[in-house]
Amino acid sequence: MSGIFVLDDLHPEDNAMLQALYSRSPASVNVHLPKVRGADSGAFMDKFYVGYGHASIGDCGSTTIFIEDVSMLVAKAIQDNPLYSGQESSTRYLDFSAQPLIDPYGQSESRAILDRWMAIYNRFLPLVKESLSRQYPFDETAYPSRKVWENAIAARAFDVSRGLLPVGVGTNVSWHTNLRQAREKLMALSHHPLAEVREVAMQVFAALREKYPHSFREDDMTGAPRHVLRRAFADTFAMKDSFLTPDDVTDELTAREFARLESGEVIVHDRLFDVSGLNRREEGLLSSRPQGAPLSRRLQAYGVYNIYFMLDFGSFRDIQRHRNGLCRMPLVDGRFGMHRWYLDDLESKLSPLDFAALKGAIDEQFEAIAALDQGTPTQNQYLYPLGTAVLCHMTYSLPEMVYVAELRSGKTVHPSLRLIAWGMLDAMTDRHPKLALYGDRDLDSWTARRGTQTIDVRNGK
Repeated sequence: MSGIFVLDDLHPEDNAMLQALYSRSPASVNVHLPKVRGADSGAFMDKFYVGYGHASIGDCGSTTIFIEDVSMLVAKAIQDNPLYSGQESSTRYLDFSAQPLIDPYGQSESRAILDRWMAIYNRFLPLVKESLSRQYPFDETAYPSRKVWENAIAARAFDVSRGLLPVGVGTNVSWHTNLRQAREKLMALSHHPLAEVREVAMQVFAALREKYPHSFREDDMTGAPRHVLRRAFADTFAMKDSFLTPDDVTDELTAREFARLESGEVIVHDRLFDVSGLNRREEGLLSSRPQGAPLSRRLQAYGVYNIYFMLDFGSFRDIQRHRNGLCRMPLVDGRFGMHRWYLDDLESKLSPLDFAALKGAIDEQFEAIAALDQGTPTQNQYLYPLGTAVLCHMTYSLPEMVYVAELRSGKTVHPSLRLIAWGMLDAMTDRHPKLALYGDRDLDSWTARRGTQTIDVRNGK
């Protein structure tokens, strides 16, 4: 009979040591456990993990980091990792009106832009809530309680108004990671083009080094002689590795495709995908797939799709949560203006006079950012709103594409992202006509379920 043991009360470095002993001894974990509890695991980590480069040992010890009051650009940089696990404050469920603001320049002009965005957000959020309350009045037959209705109204109001928040508004992000991934990711972030990202990376590294001194070396984040060539290489490509600009994809899209992209279409390239081979060999699998069933990972062998689309930065934050593929971080540079969905939805909810005032304020803000004397494209990102349209590029295999498209087509998903999911579903239907797909294509995105997607104290508890 197999022995099964679950241990979750060990120090991460002790846990790593205990697992590593399996590689050198066939004895039971119950034999090793007393040795670990009574030994100096730090010395073991020094010898085998840091000292001799056995990086896989660091995979076996995990920790959780909580990072607060940083810009969304910091959160995205940390999350730009296929192995990321964690959570971030949601602009779709929280009122961000009292959050701190991170000014990239520390100048009166840049601070004024940030303050004006918050004033715009605070002015129009209540008006949007009022409009939604009239559009979707409380009906006791449709909602479990008035509280659920109020939560649904608030959540949808945040969906609309969050587009007015600046990217530099403060957020909180957690990061659950093993020690090896933390070390390697932080070393990579020490080359990031944004000073705030580099500073936070140094602070997190210092905190981890204090807590786990045997798993992090003091000179990992500096120009130590052993890192000189690698750091120079990373510095050379830091901007390209950190941000995707529209110019980066001009060679990949024709002028006609780019025009379609700007009009809201999803462009899918299948040059790296064996479409006919998959359809021929996997017809039975594709046609018999039941709803909710994931496609086998082995289908990744047929290649990947490259997917391009315009999306607001706020909804990019949602789709970036799907790590099982390549999701490049777009540069928020304002060249495409405000995403059309926000303007259309706000116009439908505000009076003509209020919408004209809002549109004028948005235009003035974009002009003020462009007029900054000291402005640079990377630093200016803090000053643009979450509703800014950005160019996105994803690389997915078919299993990943099916999962993301179906999940993100649901009514609880932000409406601007649902449009992208529908485009992905269309692309798969065109290329794989036998594939059973189960996306939600209902044009009405209102759902009472938004009012129940919360964390609350149970009655009587």
